[in-house]
Amino acid sequence: MKKTLAFLTSLALAAALMCPMASAAPGSSLLWLQDNSGSGQAQLTLQNLGSQQVNSVQLELTLDGSYPNAGFSGGSGGGKYSHCKVDASGGKTTVTIYIDSVKTLNQGGSAPLGTLTLGGGGTAPSSVRLTVLDHGLSASGSASSVPVQVGSTSSPGGNGGGGGGSSSSEYSVRVASVKHGSITVRPSGAERGEAVTITTRPDKGYTLSELTATANGRKLTLTDKGGGVYTFTMPGSSVEVRGSFAAGGSTPAELPFTDVAKNIWYYDAVAYVYENGLMAGTSGDTFAPDLSTSRGMIVTILYRLAGSPAAGAPSFPDVPANQYYSNAVAWAAANGVVSGYDDGRFGPNDSITREQMTLILQGFARLQGRDVGARADLSVYEDAGSISGYALESMRWARSVGLISGTSPTTLSPAGTTTRAQAAVIFRSFCESAALGG
Repeated sequence: MKKTLAFLTSLALAAALMCPMASAAPGSSLLWLQDNSGSGQAQLTLQNLGSQQVNSVQLELTLDGSYPNAGFSGGSGGGKYSHCKVDASGGKTTVTIYIDSVKTLNQGGSAPLGTLTLGGGGTAPSSVRLTVLDHGLSASGSASSVPVQVGSTSSPGGNGGGGGGSSSSEYSVRVASVKHGSITVRPSGAERGEAVTITTRPDKGYTLSELTATANGRKLTLTDKGGGVYTFTMPGSSVEVRGSFAAGGSTPAELPFTDVAKNIWYYDAVAYVYENGLMAGTSGDTFAPDLSTSRGMIVTILYRLAGSPAAGAPSFPDVPANQYYSNAVAWAAANGVVSGYDDGRFGPNDSITREQMTLILQGFARLQGRDVGARADLSVYEDAGSISGYALESMRWARSVGLISGTSPTTLSPAGTTTRAQAAVIFRSFCESAALGG
């Protein structure tokens, strides 16, 4: 486990993600705008969404023909993250695209997603299955088939019906298809000079054998951060990441948790925190991903990230010496990472709020010798006035460095809470982010 840590860049993203599956609105469709210049690109836009809030989607596209090098660019603006998985076999290609955003993707009934590159030629998919995720805690459902409307454009981004790609100062990072493992990048679009993180994860029985990032035919320098994580500095052009996995080597064991499905969005994050000793199960075979995360849990994870240093006795009346969080709270309080409530309690079992999280993370960052002086203007958020006085500066700092974003264009939800699944995503991103360097 690396002792040098990187800041969390997706706290708000994780908060937006923790929601059940919901069926797409009746009448939803996919607009496929094919580029006729021969680039093999198509702009993808969801249509007829009605007023449904859409923060995350999964598209499963089935195409006739083999496109093993297909890739997707969804941009990274507004806390947006995308990942593409390709399976080309039997004369057909299945492209699965995941898109997550801290803000709703639905803009007036349509959601521009991004640009799919097939690597030459290509026609519209023969079938599309769509899963929509939103903030509705009581919503549930599964993937549904949606129709495809086909159009054309001279070049991606040049037609008002599509969009969702990078801005003029942002360049895309494309990951080529790979077998026997996965390679993901964050962000999927970046400005020149910005740090980009590559995370590699081999399948069981395989290990990474080659990894390159290329821009205009030139290989970029990759920095090995350990644990299958690499970083590079974005040049002033688009980048293609390629890798391969070979048989052999040690690989992570299967998760023992029966309540963490392999195809769920937080599986890899749970695997990461479990394998690195940051989070354990609530029992031998359960993780309880929907359980709220407490103040004691978060401080314990930070304590483990710090290497579990020596700690004195807890100083709070509601923190006895024999609890799992006792040493962590004692260490955090002694080092200025946390403080208690006005009545002297710490509240280790209280659900942690977004504003409390920023205060604790700011304290941890300060302890690590990082600059925490940046401040953002929060006046654009209607609920900025509801931020507790003690957390105002930490919320301004967290927003300034990209640690949090709005839960909507006009809200920060400072009192919103976090689940264990969200916490797993948060701390995986914390450790893998290149924001603080090595």
